[in-house]
Amino acid sequence: MEILWKHLSEPNGLGHVQRINLEYAVQLQVIRILINEAEHLMDYLSLIVLEIDSRNGMVSVHDDTPEPLYSMVERNFVQVNTIQGETASEVYSDLQTSLMAIS
Repeated sequence: MEILWKHLSEPNGLGHVQRINLEYAVQLQVIRILINEAEHLMDYLSLIVLEIDSRNGMVSVHDDTPEPLYSMVERNFVQVNTIQGETASEVYSDLQTSLMAIS
């Protein structure tokens, strides 16, 4: 999977920790989408291209993603709010768990 970041140099954009949390949440969500649709689609994870706007955290599926992966991911993708709210704490918890597992 490839992630394209837009507007990284914006002074009012997301901070480093917020970008890491957002990227982790986006990757996790795309993997879950592929597994829920059909586990054999994991072989095509490298074909998915996402675009993240670092000013507001909006994520979109890039046009370089081939069909039917494009439609599948876009249809099932839920915007992740890493700035505030419950999702942010869930993402942070998942990130901590993952880091502890590899240490």
